[in-house]
Amino acid sequence: MNQDNYNEIDFVDLFFGVWNKKILVICITTFFAVISVSYSLSLPNIYTSSALLASTSKEESLSGNLGNYSSFAGMAGINLSSGSSDKSIEAIERIKSYDFFIEQFLPNIEFQNLVAADAWSPEINEINYNQSIFNKNSGKWIEDKKPSHQEAFIIYNEMLEISKNKRTSFTLIKVEHISPIIAKKWTNLIIRKINSHMRVLDRIISESSINYLTKEYNKSNLSELKQVVGKLVQSEIQTLMLIEVTDDYIFNIISSPIAPEKKSGPSRALICILGSVLGFIISILTALMLHLSDKRKTLNI
Repeated sequence: MNQDNYNEIDFVDLFFGVWNKKILVICITTFFAVISVSYSLSLPNIYTSSALLASTSKEESLSGNLGNYSSFAGMAGINLSSGSSDKSIEAIERIKSYDFFIEQFLPNIEFQNLVAADAWSPEINEINYNQSIFNKNSGKWIEDKKPSHQEAFIIYNEMLEISKNKRTSFTLIKVEHISPIIAKKWTNLIIRKINSHMRVLDRIISESSINYLTKEYNKSNLSELKQVVGKLVQSEIQTLMLIEVTDDYIFNIISSPIAPEKKSGPSRALICILGSVLGFIISILTALMLHLSDKRKTLNI
């Protein structure tokens, strides 16, 4: 019973110890609130442009039509095993890759918009830049301050979000930027470039396959193997035709990207609330430590 009273007295003592330092609590909490408000107001608005994409790639399988000739094709080193691959998965990984960033994305943008953009003026649709990195008036980089391509690649990955819904097989791509115009422009750029890039890669493979199969056809003396190779050549020619006539080679746009009118971040209210709560917790802990320190000194006396 005495122990319970002791605990209750301690709790009451701590409460009044904090209460006696309420001015300190208010000051610290207010300080953190002001800092969080100032910080949130200093952050530029971020806009997110997104696009919903459907995969246009199709399964490729020759075993159904050529299964009877598999053994003959094997003699020529041609693999007729069935299989399918979702090209959109490969495309997603390529979009995230450093090679795609360097070869396809970077040459088609203004580098300063990626690494030095500081604010956007919606009234005149103008980008303001970090003057310690890039001089807007002269259009020149401050000496030794220009970010490297690898540093820019980190920023690229931070602004880009791309995911594939396993249930619907739709792909969602999002690009963040302080300018909604640039966010939309870069989203369209990535979609267009990955389609053209994958088309070029597959064209090279198909043309190489046709050349190889043609040589095998001319070398072979087996009529059945020639028939198999002929069908393979025909299939590759059809693939090459699809490559040439299709602009949306990998991704077909279901929902086009737009320049959003509303920002997607930052959440200034949340920043202010969290800052104020953090300040309140720190002020309570500070008041408790001061109270216990004062009490310890009193007991020592």
